[in-house]
Amino acid sequence: MGALFLKVILAIAVLLLFIVPGFVLKRVGLVEAASKRALSAILLYVCQPALMISSFCVFSEEDWQLIQSIGYAPLAKNFMIAAAISFAAMFAVLLVCKLAFIRYGNRDKANIYSYIAVFSNCGFLGVPFIEILTDGSILAVMYLMIFNLVFAVMVWTLGVWLLTGDAGNISLKKVLLNPSIISMAVALLLFFVPGLNFFMFKDLSQLQVFPKYLSTMTAPLSMIIVGISMAEIPFKSLFTDVGAYAAGALRLIAAPAITFCVAALFFVMCSSFLGSTPQGEYVYLAPVIAMCMSPAATVVAMAEQYQKGERTAAVAFIVNTLISVITVPLVLMAVMQLWQLMA
Repeated sequence: MGALFLKVILAIAVLLLFIVPGFVLKRVGLVEAASKRALSAILLYVCQPALMISSFCVFSEEDWQLIQSIGYAPLAKNFMIAAAISFAAMFAVLLVCKLAFIRYGNRDKANIYSYIAVFSNCGFLGVPFIEILTDGSILAVMYLMIFNLVFAVMVWTLGVWLLTGDAGNISLKKVLLNPSIISMAVALLLFFVPGLNFFMFKDLSQLQVFPKYLSTMTAPLSMIIVGISMAEIPFKSLFTDVGAYAAGALRLIAAPAITFCVAALFFVMCSSFLGSTPQGEYVYLAPVIAMCMSPAATVVAMAEQYQKGERTAAVAFIVNTLISVITVPLVLMAVMQLWQLMA
């Protein structure tokens, strides 16, 4: 466990180093606001969809044999369980947030803090950590991508409602045409219909490089954007918003704990009624690991889009991203230890 803890710490250290280029370039005036929007667009519309495709359509020979040995029906069952845990956990965290901020005077700020607590940086940071914690299990990564699919749906429904306070702002078109959802639909089609998955054709194997290379850009590019955002806000203001710390406690400690309880409940129920599959524990662990991550970077972009507390969103996001350097390894180790005791 000590070696695993060291791996997590080193992974966080590497990710933090990616903040430096963005911060420095912004401070010296080589990056402007338009540059950050362009990088965010590349991240959301290119790298994230590539990560989905890479996770479900590009496999090593060993991983491919493992998938074939488990079978598509058990995997489909596991995908549905992972999705159900993800939905249930997000709603449970939202309920706790509503209770926590029930007497908070500024409703716009309370909604932003709730958004921070409910939505984690699962897509950009979750993959590196889940690969470390599960020894690079392709199944664990796939279940994490199912969490990301739920995340995408919830951000454009529940997330929009939280930031605007008006369900009328929810757009079915934005949900269905979201790049993450479209790419996931394509990825699942290619996964469950192997005859269409040209990435796994031996004569076309070189095509695997395209989604692989783009997917590896997600974490570095995400942290570079964080560095740019940090350079835009006066240092002093990062530590004066008390509400940001409350949101951080919910996001970084309460949310993983709640998700662990939800996953444990599903584990007991599903093991009793649906049975288990090889390496099925990752079905339950993946959503918990995803919810251990720092706040979702989308909070800043969406707050700007709907003009709802942009500064509050940016400060809460940055403060809790920095705090996550301490909490993520500790919470992840606790999760792994508790799961071993339970399972």
